[in-house]
Amino acid sequence: MSKIMLKFLLLAIGLTAHIVLGEKANVDSFKFVNGTCIYRGYTIEAYDAEVPRDICEMWECDPDKRAIVVTGCYIGERYGSCYHHSRHGIRWPLCCRTYQATC
Repeated sequence: MSKIMLKFLLLAIGLTAHIVLGEKANVDSFKFVNGTCIYRGYTIEAYDAEVPRDICEMWECDPDKRAIVVTGCYIGERYGSCYHHSRHGIRWPLCCRTYQATC
């Protein structure tokens, strides 16, 4: 293997490692403003929770951590390309019982 190919290979590995190790999760749909959490268009007061109608989750505003705590459902094992969904209009936690797999 030539020295140029070896340098190129090492550079590619180094850049890949840098990207993987330096990656941060960026959630553009969350903001913490004046003690309230704004998430997916909902304004949630400190220590309060929101249970949206269209998503089977509960969102809690934690002002101490300046974060949103998302609680979903345990849906068991996932197989292949199956997509799990719940019935719309039933709010969390009751919607957890309606999850079905579509494969």
